[in-house]
Amino acid sequence: MRKRTAGALALAGSLAVVCSACGAGNRAAPQATHGSHGTHTSHGSTSAPRSSTTTSTATSTTSAPPAPARCTFADLVISAGPTAAGLGHEGATILFENVAATPCALSGYPGIAALSATGRQVQQAQRTLSGYLGGMRTGSTTPPLVVLQPRATASAMVEGTDVPEGTVSSCPTFPALLVTPPTSTTSKRLTAPLPGCSPLQVHPVVSGTTGSTT
Repeated sequence: MRKRTAGALALAGSLAVVCSACGAGNRAAPQATHGSHGTHTSHGSTSAPRSSTTTSTATSTTSAPPAPARCTFADLVISAGPTAAGLGHEGATILFENVAATPCALSGYPGIAALSATGRQVQQAQRTLSGYLGGMRTGSTTPPLVVLQPRATASAMVEGTDVPEGTVSSCPTFPALLVTPPTSTTSKRLTAPLPGCSPLQVHPVVSGTTGSTT
């Protein structure tokens, strides 16, 4: 009985050692496997946060060039230009030449006073958009803005009639005119004879030397 019991105990101890070794081996494998998986990086834990980029669009604006200054009296040479006539109407063209080094602008009506032989102002020309000999094109409603480059010329037409009206048999003749540019209060006397059977008319300043846009 003792020998059998001792043998049984020895066998049980051997099995325990073997099972212990087996258990140790079984536990080692998962550790190695866990370590292998640990070398992989999780996409969720290492992904960098997305950066938001704001794109600003610059808006470029083009500003219009500044308008030229009004022509002063010193900027202009004022002279009498070509005359015109037709069907009892006679006209004189008043020229405005820009002698400044920079552009300047004219707009509106020049002041025109008819002078007597003694230099006295005897009549003021009526301002009308157009007449028989010159002025604005039919349908125009306002005088234009005329920008004069250096050495460029603008003009205005002054006109009267030489046909007596009613019981009058003769009409006065004005030997000279007193001219004031539309942008000035200074005047210049010009020798430009015109008949005065009807009130004189002056039309707006226009580009060129004819006093007319037609």
